[in-house]
Amino acid sequence: MLNLFDKISKILVDELGVDPASIEPSASFIADLNMDPDDLAEFFTTIEDSFSKQGNQFEIPGKDSDSLVTIQDMIDYLQEAGVED
Repeated sequence: MLNLFDKISKILVDELGVDPASIEPSASFIADLNMDPDDLAEFFTTIEDSFSKQGNQFEIPGKDSDSLVTIQDMIDYLQEAGVED
C-alpha cells in the first residue's frame, strides 16, 4: 500500500507532469517543482478528490492552502486532518 508521500508523488507525476527526480518531502511546490497558481489549484483539487470518501468530502479551505508550501506541509496537513497512509 502506498503511503501519503507516495500518493502525493504519484499525483504530481501523473496529473501535473512533475519530474520524479525533483520530488522530495522538502520540495516547494512553486520554487522546486515549478508549479504555477493554476497547477496548485489543480493539485489541491486532485488531493481533495483523492482523499475524499463516500459521504465524507475532504476539503482544503482557502485559508489553509496558503500554508501548504512543501510536500511535507501537505503530508502533515493530511495527517492532522485524519487522512491515513
